[in-house]
Amino acid sequence: MHNEIQCRAYALWQADNCPEGQDQAYWFKAVAELTAEAAKTIKPPRKRAAPRTKKAA
Repeated sequence: MHNEIQCRAYALWQADNCPEGQDQAYWFKAVAELTAEAAKTIKPPRKRAAPRTKKAA
């Protein structure tokens, strides 16, 4: 995960013409982007069916 963040932060930094002194900002932006992408892949929990009740005979 560290390498993915590092690569993304570097790409973002380069895309903005390599400004100095913004390393943490790009790091956190990369973390946010990768986290958002990962969250999209998480499936929501399935709803459980209500317990069945026995019918009176």
